[in-house]
Amino acid sequence: MPNTRSFCDHENNEHALVPTIVDVRDNLGVLAVHVLSAKEDLSKIDYETMIHKLYDITCELHTAYDQERTRIEY
Repeated sequence: MPNTRSFCDHENNEHALVPTIVDVRDNLGVLAVHVLSAKEDLSKIDYETMIHKLYDITCELHTAYDQERTRIEY
């Protein structure tokens, strides 16, 4: 199965399950926000700093994702 959601868009596939690793990959940005909000009070961080920290967290999450993806490659 491809590492994408596009197969769900085909006729009769709209109820197909998305592989878990694809679901994880597609939610790394949301996870980065949750990680940052657990570490910092977001109301007290200026946007430039927030973006920089989100970028760093997202890079770390991508590294972890790539390691996990190659471990469970289909």
